[in-house]
Amino acid sequence: MAGVGNRIARRQAGLAAELTAAVQHHQAGRLERAATLYRKILNKDPDNPDALHLLGLLALGEGRAERAVQLIGKAVAMLPNLAEAHSNLGNAQRAAGRSAEACVSYRRAIAAQPELALAHNNLGCLLCEEGDFAAALTSCRRAVELAPGLAEAHNNLGNTLRGLGRFEDAEAALRRAVQLEPDNAARHTNLGNVLADLKRFEEAVKCYRRAIELNPNFVLAHLGLATRLRFSGDVEAAVESYRTAVSLSPDQPVVWNDLGRALRALGRFEEAVDAFRRALAINPDFADAYRNLATCQQLAAGELEITRLSDLSERPDLPIEERAAAGFAMAKALDDAERFDEAFTEYDRANHIYGAWLAAAGQRFDVEMLRRQIDEKIAAFTPIFFGSVADWGSPSDLPVFIVGMPRSGTSLVEQIAASHSRVFGAGELTDIGELAAELDPLHVASGRQAATVRHLADKHLTRLAAVGGSAHRVIDKLPDNVFELGVIATLFPAARIIFCRRDPRDICLSCYFQKFTAGQLVFSYDLADCARRYLETERLTAHWRKVLPLRMLDVEYEALVSDLEGESRRLISFLDLEWEPACLDFHRTKRTITTASSWQVRQPLYDRSVGRWRKYERHLAPLLSVLVAAANAEEQP
Repeated sequence: MAGVGNRIARRQAGLAAELTAAVQHHQAGRLERAATLYRKILNKDPDNPDALHLLGLLALGEGRAERAVQLIGKAVAMLPNLAEAHSNLGNAQRAAGRSAEACVSYRRAIAAQPELALAHNNLGCLLCEEGDFAAALTSCRRAVELAPGLAEAHNNLGNTLRGLGRFEDAEAALRRAVQLEPDNAARHTNLGNVLADLKRFEEAVKCYRRAIELNPNFVLAHLGLATRLRFSGDVEAAVESYRTAVSLSPDQPVVWNDLGRALRALGRFEEAVDAFRRALAINPDFADAYRNLATCQQLAAGELEITRLSDLSERPDLPIEERAAAGFAMAKALDDAERFDEAFTEYDRANHIYGAWLAAAGQRFDVEMLRRQIDEKIAAFTPIFFGSVADWGSPSDLPVFIVGMPRSGTSLVEQIAASHSRVFGAGELTDIGELAAELDPLHVASGRQAATVRHLADKHLTRLAAVGGSAHRVIDKLPDNVFELGVIATLFPAARIIFCRRDPRDICLSCYFQKFTAGQLVFSYDLADCARRYLETERLTAHWRKVLPLRMLDVEYEALVSDLEGESRRLISFLDLEWEPACLDFHRTKRTITTASSWQVRQPLYDRSVGRWRKYERHLAPLLSVLVAAANAEEQP
């Protein structure tokens, strides 16, 4: 018996020595040698938990997630109290796309060893990725408490806080991660993301560029930089960054789609369409790429396309954004094919789905609130008010504002004017809303407020000069600046205002047929709300016409279509510029256009959109009833 015991002891000692050697190779990075020894151990002892666990880690590092789950899972079964093995099993399950199982493994690791920081960190990261930011916050904070020197823990905490919208707190956590790992490109990229959220765009770009310096092949840094450049208006540079990103990771449909959007903004439609099609070649279920093709009139309404889009619009496993995008894409293809009844059915369904989702998220159009806000503006901005602030702002006549309802022709008017050599079209700037917030309440007159007005006006003029170069006029065509004309008149008493007007039935229908950026223009997903928004905008516009001490011009879309040269000459004359024939060839003007009209305004002028509502009249009762009721109310004494 003693001999048997000695043989067992020698065998166990040999396995232990081999395991020690294998771990040393593993730690030294000699992974193939380590794997060979782990397998040799398992040939002798198939249930050796340490060899199973460590060979599973090697498989995970090689990208063989399912094999890692198999190996580490077997080790965990034999060592159920080994917290580190449970945590690593969770990592393998997460890599294999088995998130629910990974969550269970991380919690088992924590139960076995409550002080295991990596398990808390991994659980927090997984919950953050799943969008459960409140639960993630608890785990991430605990990881930071247990391992304050772990950069990844601070990084995950920062990403979680960002998901909760707590951007300042997120910045602090992500800056700590950068301090702990200053040479890690991912840390700089995540910091750049939250700085962009905080609208500190120059700092964000610096972070992305630093990440690229550290790791020129880090795709997310190129993507972050490209997106930031696109939104800041430097779309040419954005295209180059997107192209770098797709060259590094050509199988990412989202990046191809974003590249296509940037190319479309530049008017490079053939390249844009190619990018959208590449996105679909990678992921045939990518609904937003179909929608982008539809905006370029490159989506056929054939049976195959309609069937695929119909299936996508009804798939419960897809995010609501994608389902809605599929519905809008299908409707646009049917509209282009003049299958109007079918098109409206799909538009109506997509709007109801998307509008209900927004409402559930707390984003509803509140017409009563809008009425109160307009009442307040009408009461505050009076001739007496404007007389009291007449000398507060800047005397510059550089700024021009094109305002009105969305889809009223603002992009077309800007494109015509921006075709003039002395005019720069800056697109839809968001600065005025931010300035208005700083000046609230504006009607409290004081010397300090006057100084603030002049400072903000001069600051904004510096920005306009930077984007407009040597232009004599710089256009901001954000339609909703119509709500801030009182502020604009205070800041820039020499500014010019262009009101875009169009048949309200065509305006409202066009809004209803457009899926706007998430969170914007929530009125547009209900026909009756479109009419109510139009009527309130018109009520405020009527007030501005009575009280604004500014130069104002009305441009009617229908008149522009019927007499392009006459209306264009009137527009350029209003800007106090000499006529240039290039304004009639506006569709040839090369400039960045990021709005929904980027394709239309680069086509020769057409009249198909005039009276478009008649093609859908039988479906427009909710819209028409609101407009008719308002008209009847005005006629009553």
